[in-house]
Amino acid sequence: MARWQRCLLLLLLVIPLWLAVSPRSHAMIRTIEEAPNQVVVQSRHPLRDNRGFTWQVILFSRPDQLQLRLVGFPEQYHFRHPDPLVLITSSGQTLTAADDFPKADTVANVGQFDLLPLAWQLPRSEPLVLRPPLEEQGIEIAVPAAVVIEWQTLRAGV
Repeated sequence: MARWQRCLLLLLLVIPLWLAVSPRSHAMIRTIEEAPNQVVVQSRHPLRDNRGFTWQVILFSRPDQLQLRLVGFPEQYHFRHPDPLVLITSSGQTLTAADDFPKADTVANVGQFDLLPLAWQLPRSEPLVLRPPLEEQGIEIAVPAAVVIEWQTLRAGV
């Protein structure tokens, strides 16, 4: 057997083995039963802002609800409640989502916004930029197209 044939055979044996044992990439969509017959579906992603800090970005859906929660590192950022979240599409369209964080539960580094009125205006497969209403100016969180596509599956359930 020629050397190139041995290499090809080795590759054909190694690639399936590697695929079998390599970690799978899992969708970040979770379904949680909050109570009997009450389910919430979540999409969670750690995303970086334009200053390099990581945010937990959680879109969750319940019947007649579509909410986006942004969680920044404690003591790093402070939300201006009840200011709205600004979403900018790749085509330059600006959307605003109302603050939907219960006043009694307000936490400085957490914002929650009602996306249900915007559900059908969100892009299908384009990236988004989020401008959270923070005391600190100029913060933007880039949402990749893959995450936006995942959000569409949650939106469809509303």
